[in-house]
Amino acid sequence: MTGPDGGRVDGETVRQLARLSGLTLEPDHVPGVIAALDTLLGQAALLFDPPLDPMVEPAPVFRA
Repeated sequence: MTGPDGGRVDGETVRQLARLSGLTLEPDHVPGVIAALDTLLGQAALLFDPPLDPMVEPAPVFRA
């Protein structure tokens, strides 16, 4: 779970992202935002980090 620069998301990164987004962020909320971003980045890594074989074609139909 890493931030845009490859390191863990930290409080300063969260505050910068909030400023760039035009959001006000209470200091008490920073740890929760860090935890949420760590979770989000971990979930995204499950989708995007595994190497995909270019010869594997997507399934035409998915059934549950």
